[in-house]
Amino acid sequence: MLGKLSIRNAKRQAKDYVIYFITVIISVALMFNFNSIAVSKDIIELSTYMEHFSKAITGVSIIIIFVMAWLINYTMKFMLEKRSKEFGTYQILGIEKKDISKMFTLENLVIGVVAFVVGIFAGTFLYQVFSSIIMNLFNQPYEIQLTFNIKAVGITAAYFFGIFVLVLLNCRRKIKKTKVYDLLYADKKNENNIIKKSKGNIVVFIISLILLSVALLINHRAFTNADNAGRDIFTAIILLIVGIYLFYISFSCFIVKRFLKNKTRKYKKDNMFLYRNLTSKINTMSITMGTIALMFTIILIGGNVALLMNNMLNNEIEMGYPFEIMISANDSDFTKYKKYIEANTKVKSMHEYRLYCIKTAGLSKALENTPFESQSREKIEYVIGVNDYNRLREILGLERMDLKENEIIINCLKTAKNGFDEYTKENNNIKIANQNMVIKDVIDDNLGQVGFNGYIYAVIVPEKLIDAVNKEDQELRNAEKSPIFTFDFQNNFVVQTEETTDEKFYNDLYDIIPKEYKQVTREDLNGIYEYSSEIPQGSVQTRGARTSQAKSFYAIISFLAFYVALIFVMATATLLAIQQLSDSEKYKYRYDLLKKLGMDELEMNRTIFKQLFFYFAIPMLLPFIVSIPAILSVGEMFKIAVTTEEIWRNIGIIYGLFILVYGIYFVATDVQFSRNIEEGR
Repeated sequence: MLGKLSIRNAKRQAKDYVIYFITVIISVALMFNFNSIAVSKDIIELSTYMEHFSKAITGVSIIIIFVMAWLINYTMKFMLEKRSKEFGTYQILGIEKKDISKMFTLENLVIGVVAFVVGIFAGTFLYQVFSSIIMNLFNQPYEIQLTFNIKAVGITAAYFFGIFVLVLLNCRRKIKKTKVYDLLYADKKNENNIIKKSKGNIVVFIISLILLSVALLINHRAFTNADNAGRDIFTAIILLIVGIYLFYISFSCFIVKRFLKNKTRKYKKDNMFLYRNLTSKINTMSITMGTIALMFTIILIGGNVALLMNNMLNNEIEMGYPFEIMISANDSDFTKYKKYIEANTKVKSMHEYRLYCIKTAGLSKALENTPFESQSREKIEYVIGVNDYNRLREILGLERMDLKENEIIINCLKTAKNGFDEYTKENNNIKIANQNMVIKDVIDDNLGQVGFNGYIYAVIVPEKLIDAVNKEDQELRNAEKSPIFTFDFQNNFVVQTEETTDEKFYNDLYDIIPKEYKQVTREDLNGIYEYSSEIPQGSVQTRGARTSQAKSFYAIISFLAFYVALIFVMATATLLAIQQLSDSEKYKYRYDLLKKLGMDELEMNRTIFKQLFFYFAIPMLLPFIVSIPAILSVGEMFKIAVTTEEIWRNIGIIYGLFILVYGIYFVATDVQFSRNIEEGR
């Protein structure tokens, strides 16, 4: 009999909690999908850097396990409380507690097994989609193959059923320990209202705003001032967490003070009905609301940080690797490199030229009070002749630039252009190699100003000035205390190829570089010691190898961020949906009264919509406000390679995706809630 009752209850439970059921299926599908990717040899072999993907997924899975455990535990406890009267009635009818707990365990296992099986099948198709995306990212062919990875199934099953069994054991223990009276009236209980007095709530609300403001100020200082950054970030996180919880603990009192005591607003249309429903619910769910808001804040900030890192990687390739192969060396003979390149790839064009170093002309002042201030080379300027500059531009398909005998051009990174534009408004005349020159233009075309054609910027001079520049360059290199760095090689060689090179090509080319072994003396707390250090006499950079590395990190960061964010949003939205749909039973009576008082069908649906809208909007209200200044502060760290426009675009993307997924849950809840109310009338 218990078995039949369990199966019947499982069917009814799956119907009543369809949103929870779908969320568990999607969670299992995502978990299986990423575990399959982590153990896929085809994906790991795409790049040596993809080996980190498996480790990253393992680490993120721990976070997902805790989130899923929290969701499943909260939902099962919620279902247990909602069905407590049913279980109390069973006890009165003579069914023992152990049999009731077995029945509850069995029916939830049925739902869990069904959700797991469906999730695995859904995850198999999802794996094909994600695998094809990753393969296309690396320009590799991919054929769809509907196969199960037994190892991935085992890992997913261990995660999922480990959580499920632990939660069920906890619920069984609770059923056995709960008295009949407590079961019969458990659905009347809510979270405790932590602060009883109204004045206390107002004080706590003000304190929460102060803590949140201080947290944002400390966070901004952490990312704009390197001193004690780690400590500041930790402090900001603690203050942010405490501030969020205090805000929602006291928020219902704020609503009462702000709205219900205003008689004009209070008695307008259905306001009193809505605000009373809202405040009573928030007042008894303050901790839950705080937890949801904290997760939303993590999603919004974490998602933006992931996009910022992807922007930085992509922009670094764009700005730092405009040519497929870039070689610099002290030796001007590039014959050995040419032989290997021509034997292993199809060459479109190549060019050899000199990069000169001269005494500073003061251009680094343009980078003061910018993210580049600590990275600029203050003692020297990097110079390229205009003929070589135009040849590089020709290779990249850019238009030719002409200079008069007294003109120069500054070619800089796009993220540094604003600083140079402001500087040249008041400092248009500078001295280069003891000759007065006029800055004709500041150009942000990508020519490799990330350690190849200068650092951040390079000065383009007319050919008439090259002899003087070369003389100053040699004087600096021969000086006893030269400001020129060890790896500032004077001869550059660029190659553009028909096809993208790979990591093996880069490694083989790097092996051609001659190396010197020098004895280095070092002193530390343990004393003075000497060791032999390998000093390469040149530098090799290939766009293919760096792109492969960037794509690997792009895949890891973006896919894992998507994984975590989606699970977080679904978990929290599911919790809110279950709360409202379960409470729809008691709202039937309230809405029936409104109908008897003369409210028509359309107005009633609008009231339901507004009630659910406010309920869903309140947990994301604070995260939306708090996350923007936090993201802008974190963005300061990325401004070396990411523009302000890109930061705001990322905010729009993450907010848009969040609202989309969250909105789907809201619409589904609104439709089901309206149906439940309609069935009761």
